[in-house]
Amino acid sequence: MLENIGHILYHVLIVIFPILVFYFLAILKNIYSSKSHRGKLLGMVIIILLLTMSFPVSYVNGFEYDFRLIPIIVAFMYIGMIPGIITVIIMLFYLYYLDEINLLILFINYSIITVIFYYLRKKFKLLSLKKKLLSISAVYWLITLTRSITMIKREQLDYILTVFIFSLITWFTLMLVFLLIENLKQQLFLQRELKRSEKLNVISQLAASVAHEVRNPMTTINGFLQLIKRDENITDTQRNYIDISLGELTRAQDIINDYLSLARPNNSSFQMVNISEELTKTIELMTSYTNLQNIEVVSRIEDNLYINGNTDEVKQVFINILKNGIEAMESNGKLEIQAYAASKKVIIKIADNGEGMTKSQLSRIGTPFYSTKEKGTGIGLTISFQIIEQLKGKINIKSEYGMGTTFIIELPFYEGM
Repeated sequence: MLENIGHILYHVLIVIFPILVFYFLAILKNIYSSKSHRGKLLGMVIIILLLTMSFPVSYVNGFEYDFRLIPIIVAFMYIGMIPGIITVIIMLFYLYYLDEINLLILFINYSIITVIFYYLRKKFKLLSLKKKLLSISAVYWLITLTRSITMIKREQLDYILTVFIFSLITWFTLMLVFLLIENLKQQLFLQRELKRSEKLNVISQLAASVAHEVRNPMTTINGFLQLIKRDENITDTQRNYIDISLGELTRAQDIINDYLSLARPNNSSFQMVNISEELTKTIELMTSYTNLQNIEVVSRIEDNLYINGNTDEVKQVFINILKNGIEAMESNGKLEIQAYAASKKVIIKIADNGEGMTKSQLSRIGTPFYSTKEKGTGIGLTISFQIIEQLKGKINIKSEYGMGTTFIIELPFYEGM
């Protein structure tokens, strides 16, 4: 056992060191969520796999010890199912190259492991850090138990303690790797939130200093245009031009109001808000707009859904998202709206069958000044994100280009209910 300590520490090093390098590079360049750099993470995982398999620790005839499970688990849980399967296939081919005699048994074992990870991965992202570590630990020790049973069947009881110690070191390294990756994700999230806050702060200062100065001449222009419109000496063509100008002034006024909404701090007191009623009212409010676009609206809204919030702000969120959904569709589109209670939360789903968004567009939704619409400013959704955050809720967007977009809003139940 003692003669293998240096060899074991080598395995710990070849797992931890590349992870640390990737960690610091990702922090410096904010790359973790980038698709190309997830490919680089997969490449790093494969290198770790090949290195740990190339220099295994032999602790009994027919049994060798390495850290191959760690890169495989990381590939499945943090990169994806397909990268995980690719990692397993590479491992099996490398074992074939190394003349592994139990290749069929290993293939069956890792096929079972792949199925386990497939079902675990579905809920993995939603778990807390503690539950993530517990779930991965359970899977790891289950695999270790099967290895121990194999040794018992072969009557190699003298080596059970050695296997346990090696497995304990592997588990400790696995937990350290998971903690590093989770910490990396948290650090990058905080970086993005800081950048977003700085950007919103700049917009707020700009809005506060400029909006009132812009409003004054706009009010004057609006007033004179209204007077000119009443003049009987102007032609119908001229009156039409004035109507267009007034419409553009109204649009400019709406944009200024959006900027002021970002600049104005939310000092309103929260109260009980009936989401069922507010969502129904908003749908009725948008009826003329949907009829004009020939959009079918299908709604399934449970009664008595309450949250703690501000009625006007909640309505503003619904109007922004519904309006975006309607404008994303051509004629004869379909807008589906659901609202229901689940796990002490109010869930609102708003789905359209419009043109959808690419992954690049989806990653930028909610940031100021970005919009997929020709005349959009992006401020409406930015405000919506801000309001939902103030309500201690979450908003998720699922979209596929050519298939449509779904907004999923989660809000906590009203505390007094």
